[in-house]
Amino acid sequence: MSGNERRTLKKIAKVRAVDLKIGKKGLTRTFVEEARKILSRDGMIKFSHSLGREDHNELISRIEFLLSADLVAKAGKTLTFCKISNT
Repeated sequence: MSGNERRTLKKIAKVRAVDLKIGKKGLTRTFVEEARKILSRDGMIKFSHSLGREDHNELISRIEFLLSADLVAKAGKTLTFCKISNT
């Protein structure tokens, strides 16, 4: 993903409402299925979570793996991902 593409996606993500909140149960099967639906429909998904800093990077890598998505923006406890293009 080029710098211009990432910048454009960050602008869109900034005003986008949170799609899903990651709760106490974490990334359950139904949560991941719902996230995949949103990602395939919109090409982008925005999460909020309540995990501590020590779990932050692990959460990001798990989401990237499970959804085949790239991290576009992170601000505090809000994470935005976009679908990986196959080009």
